[in-house]
Amino acid sequence: MAKKGKPKISKIKRNNQTTNKMKKQGKLKLQRHRTKVQKQKPPTQVQPEYSSESESSSNEWADMLDEEEQKYITSRLAKQPQLLSNIPEKEQENKRGTKRKRNKEKMPKSVKEVEIHSDSEPESDTDDSGVEEKYEKELSEHPKKKIKTLLPIKTKDGIKERIEECEESETEQNTDEQNNQESDKAEPNTETDTESDSGMEVSAEEHPEEEKIVTTVELMAERRDRLNHEKLRIGALCSSLLENPEKKIKNLFPILYLMEEKLRDGTPNLISVRKLATISAAEVFRDILPDYKIRHQDYSDVKLKKDTLALYKYEKELLEFYKRYLQRLEKAANIFRRKKGDNRQADETAVGLALVSVRCMCDVLVARPNFNYASNIAQSLVPLLAARDPRVRSLVTGCCVSVFAEDTKGEITLVIVRLINQLVKRRGDRLHPSALDCLLSLKIRDVDLDKEVELQHKKRQEEKHKKRIVNLSKKEKKRAKKLKEVERELLETRAAESEAARKKLLTDVTKTVFHIYFRLLKTAPRGGLLSAVLAGLAKFTHVINLEYYSDLVALLARLLRDEQLGERERLQVVRAVLAVLAGAGDALNVDPATFHRHLYEHLPAVHAGSTADCAPIVIEALVELSSRARRIPAGVLRAFAKRLCGAALQLPHHAALAALALLHRLVQQNKSLATLFEPEEAVGSGRYDPLLPSPEHCGAAAATAFETCALRRHYHPALRSAAAALLADRPHDLASLTPMQILEEYDSSQMAFKPAIPPPKPAQPAKGKSAHAWTQSDFKAHCSKIEDSVEMNLNETVVR
Repeated sequence: MAKKGKPKISKIKRNNQTTNKMKKQGKLKLQRHRTKVQKQKPPTQVQPEYSSESESSSNEWADMLDEEEQKYITSRLAKQPQLLSNIPEKEQENKRGTKRKRNKEKMPKSVKEVEIHSDSEPESDTDDSGVEEKYEKELSEHPKKKIKTLLPIKTKDGIKERIEECEESETEQNTDEQNNQESDKAEPNTETDTESDSGMEVSAEEHPEEEKIVTTVELMAERRDRLNHEKLRIGALCSSLLENPEKKIKNLFPILYLMEEKLRDGTPNLISVRKLATISAAEVFRDILPDYKIRHQDYSDVKLKKDTLALYKYEKELLEFYKRYLQRLEKAANIFRRKKGDNRQADETAVGLALVSVRCMCDVLVARPNFNYASNIAQSLVPLLAARDPRVRSLVTGCCVSVFAEDTKGEITLVIVRLINQLVKRRGDRLHPSALDCLLSLKIRDVDLDKEVELQHKKRQEEKHKKRIVNLSKKEKKRAKKLKEVERELLETRAAESEAARKKLLTDVTKTVFHIYFRLLKTAPRGGLLSAVLAGLAKFTHVINLEYYSDLVALLARLLRDEQLGERERLQVVRAVLAVLAGAGDALNVDPATFHRHLYEHLPAVHAGSTADCAPIVIEALVELSSRARRIPAGVLRAFAKRLCGAALQLPHHAALAALALLHRLVQQNKSLATLFEPEEAVGSGRYDPLLPSPEHCGAAAATAFETCALRRHYHPALRSAAAALLADRPHDLASLTPMQILEEYDSSQMAFKPAIPPPKPAQPAKGKSAHAWTQSDFKAHCSKIEDSVEMNLNETVVR
């Protein structure tokens, strides 16, 4: 039916007006499908009603009360007038009594209900006494039963509490009997105690000692048995888990339980057992963890295949167990992360467990750097670079070096470098110098920051050029959009995007590293971290922007003039400056004479004694200098070659061998240096003075390399052959290696001599000489004269 005053609408048109897309798909919930929620009405407060009986009773009670009590009651009634309105009449009480009987008949016999009413009427004293006597008789007739409280029930009459009587089982009765017997036995003991307290003497035989004394041998035997038992248990769990990780993933739960400090019964766990469980879990995770990162989604509303669902559950449980394992490792390793001023000495057992935990975290991070929680492990390990224990610092440094060397994506490398940057910000000059040694292992030689700046500038120019072009039509825009999508797919197939992303990450790593170095150069130019900063600048100076070269050289020249720096730091400054000049080429107009003079002057001070650790710095500085040999005057280059020959006599054999290899390279680059080994007669060349500090005025043209003759009789065989090849002007066996590689390979600091020392030959006994020799010619002539004068017949003398 149509409404009044409006035209009639057909049923189909009305249906189309009320039907939408959701209703057609069946997703719309209609009014009849919705669950109806009943609104609860607030409880109504009943107005208090006063009766005449209450007024009369109140008058009677008023005579019996004092004035203060009457004032208190009237004030209480003024605040709560409903106190006297809940007194029921007798008829209502009788009706409620019948209801109680009916309710009791409905309830089972084993259950007793107690009704709570605020409107109960007080009974007389005689009725109370009768009820009490009846209740006591019932208790005496029936045996005691166990009472169990049940949940209350809310009815129309109010809240009813329920109590159920349960019969005791045989075991409970036996325990009660045992308790009664123990209490009976305890009574005479208390009497004896009181007697003894009162002065009565009690013999020792009446109270025998029941405590058993445990010896140290028994304790050690118990510990050994327990340790062997846990070893077998851990081994069985790990072997079964490695056989089938998908089905035996639950075996990780007891292994992680053995890493806890206390067991479930409250007894402390053995430190050895905790270490075994920690190391075993680390080996298991290294084997079963994948190389990729697990990304989980919510599949609760999606139907999955059986195999897919099983894999999803396995990966979820694996992540959960791995998270718990890392939490336990971090908790154990927190003993090394002390706050400032905490000088408490840690327990040796706790330190040993913490070292094992740190080693396990390092192993897991090196084995799976791209798995989940790798950044969390890095956040726990990097602050330990500032630990007081050198063992912890060496573990974390080795872990960072391994991760930097094996990381192919660059994500975890960037995370670690940023964490080191934050650590340097917090600690500053108080950080240990070895904390920055791991940065020297970064793979950032392929990064070109200048090229990146050029690409960004080119991109900006292209964007400006695009804005100037006339707006394209819709068809042209669609066609350009399709072409971009096709080009992007081609880039993905060629893995060009991944390579670009990797280069971007390495660029961020390089920026962060130089941010660390430049901050320390400005804030702590005389601190302990200066050597690490200068070493990093010397290694990665080729990736610095050219616009920063002049400022960096000026800053390093200022450091070289600082008298408070040590000799080692000054040599590192010279090495860094020579590396900057070698990388800049002709783009930097700086006179290196000051740095050449300092290196030439202090080169003889480096020897195999106390300054042996400066030998690699000097060799590396001379390598950077040789790379600029064409831009160095011939006299200066000849003076450095003469200094190299003298330094090879007093350096360790590996550094001397590297110096000879470098000298051989200089001779090949500059043929004028060959006159050092074959001097020619020169008129007016002067005299070489090795004590002059300037390489330009020392008279190097008259110098000769006579030190090579002494090097031909060196104790090291490789050094002897290199000196002979240098004098003969022929290539030596180590020509394919760089001086720094020779320095590392022939280093004997790890008690490894290269080539190996041959065993001594067995000594042969000396043969006796048959020939007779006369020492005095006169005595020989005397003896021969006697022989000629005396005739002796030996045969006759023998017969006689």
